[in-house]
Amino acid sequence: MGSFQPFFFFIIVFFCFEPSRSFDTCVTQCGSLIIRFPFMLIGQPQHCGFHGFNLSCQHQAPILTLPYVGNFSVDQIDYTQQFLQVRYSQGCLSGILVRGLNLSGSPFTQRFTQNYTFYNCPAKATTRLYPGVVQIPCLSGLSFYVVVVRSNIDIPSTSVCAEIATVPVPYSDTTDWLNDVMTLEWTEPDCRRCESRKRTCLPDNVSTVLHVRCDGAKRKRLPPSVKYGLLFGLGAPLVCLMAIMSCVKINLTERQHHLDDNILMTSVTGRGLPRSTPGATNGLNRLAIDAYPTSSVGPSRRLPNPNDNVCSICLCEYQADEMLKTIPKCNHYFHVDCIVQWLKLNATCPICRDKFEEPASLALSSEKPVVGLSI
Repeated sequence: MGSFQPFFFFIIVFFCFEPSRSFDTCVTQCGSLIIRFPFMLIGQPQHCGFHGFNLSCQHQAPILTLPYVGNFSVDQIDYTQQFLQVRYSQGCLSGILVRGLNLSGSPFTQRFTQNYTFYNCPAKATTRLYPGVVQIPCLSGLSFYVVVVRSNIDIPSTSVCAEIATVPVPYSDTTDWLNDVMTLEWTEPDCRRCESRKRTCLPDNVSTVLHVRCDGAKRKRLPPSVKYGLLFGLGAPLVCLMAIMSCVKINLTERQHHLDDNILMTSVTGRGLPRSTPGATNGLNRLAIDAYPTSSVGPSRRLPNPNDNVCSICLCEYQADEMLKTIPKCNHYFHVDCIVQWLKLNATCPICRDKFEEPASLALSSEKPVVGLSI
């Protein structure tokens, strides 16, 4: 099974290395303006943007609707500094500003503001002739005109005019609110650091809070057809290769185990045990094995050789009342079951490395009495 791990790793990397495929459809365009997170066009999936950043595309022009103000066409979106320039679609932005620009219900605020004072002056008044005083034609009538002046400038003859309001209005070196253009900004979600590093800002799967994550560098993505073509073109041969490697590994493992067993059973040679009858196996016959003394471990578990308290075949310590067999020549002890199985295959002592010599006087009898250890 481990041989298939590279294949699964290939599948995971292939589909997960780039941002999720569901965001492929989120980047779109309206006219010449690129629309992407946190903005989205109406009709796109909800994960493409956040609430309040919905735009509609009308006659190739992106339209932003502010709840208490109205519709604005979007001229520019700066995703790195998080601001946008909008133009009041119905004209006369001054009429909105003089009542106070209400941006509640939207994620936007005015980027830069300055306080201006609006005045209603009689038609015969000369206030509009002074420097710094600007007449607002869309708010003026036949018998009066409306002017606006920066609040920190003192203008003579304003006593004949009635002050309408002093309000903060959007101010920028590149936009002119008198021409119905203003600059708005947003602070949440905050993607500025991510955008400045040329990475992709994406929602963090939290719909109630403006959480975002910064994904990998922006890159062109492979079309799905190309991905699946590569998957089957490379994946199928890779599966076959993994299967062949798995079979080879299994065969090698089995062969190695077989070699290890042969080495274990034949590499240790000994001296002092009787041989079996020639011809059948390399071990001893049952009569020869049963001829060796059998002993019982006493309660103290002490053996004549203190270092001989562990069976060298199963590596377990001898316990009280366990039956042991002794090889007389070397006086080594082993569990009966362990040494019997060993001697069936090898005429050697597992500890000594001497070859057995078959004694002429050894009686091969199964009637050998059990000798208890005096320990």
